[in-house]
Amino acid sequence: MIKKSNTIIYIIFVLVFELFTACKNKPVAFDGTVFEMGQNKYGYEVYLQGKLFIRQENIPAIEGTVSFKDSIDALRTLDLVLERLNNGETAALSKKDIQQLKIKI
Repeated sequence: MIKKSNTIIYIIFVLVFELFTACKNKPVAFDGTVFEMGQNKYGYEVYLQGKLFIRQENIPAIEGTVSFKDSIDALRTLDLVLERLNNGETAALSKKDIQQLKIKI
């Protein structure tokens, strides 16, 4: 009877420990929005737990200060950045990424 009781206590302990560990390692979710800066000028913002994390007013990986020409291009880029961040990757984009997204420059 004592062995059975100890086994049940052990199982409960393992389950509580696993539940605690799963909650503790929960990935942080990033969120974002596109904003307008003027006629045919758009950018995006990335938020971490409701706080501004990145404000991107120019197309990443492109020399100079070139803004997105429309909100769709900004949104496609933002989606890729959010996907990477939420997968634990870096938010940095390359020229190849921008070309693959077919962003108008």
